[in-house]
Amino acid sequence: MEKFWRTVLLAAVVSLAGCVNFNRLELTAFHVDSVTPAGFRSVTGVATATVDNRSVGFTVYDIGGTVRHEGRELGNFSVEPVTVRARSEGDYTLNAEMSLSQGVSLVGLLGMLQNFDMDDLTVDVFLTVKAKGGAPQKFRMKDIPVRRVMDIMRSGNI
Repeated sequence: MEKFWRTVLLAAVVSLAGCVNFNRLELTAFHVDSVTPAGFRSVTGVATATVDNRSVGFTVYDIGGTVRHEGRELGNFSVEPVTVRARSEGDYTLNAEMSLSQGVSLVGLLGMLQNFDMDDLTVDVFLTVKAKGGAPQKFRMKDIPVRRVMDIMRSGNI
């Protein structure tokens, strides 16, 4: 389950490619703090990301998307807004929630994630990024393979 949330939360950060100089932004640590069922149709997750941002400060908001397993929609997720300070390294708390699609049970999801293959998962992500002093930019990425997201996370460079 930690791999799943790690992937969903990182996909939002990876989507910043068009507005922040990635040569100056590094994800130095990532930890899933908790994943908790929220009733029968959703789960919540909290993670901590350590970001070394040597560029301008920015806020990421309206973060959400869809998670798919072998093309089948598992659910929709949202992440609370996060503001990354300029020219600093710091820990940022990421709060996320995923609502399950019709026909997907929480028990079935948890069972599937114990034996899941990253090659079978993809995410669609949408978000808005506003750099300090800049205009907001909307991003939408479809069918991001989880394997690609995990490889980026392992490298530490976004």
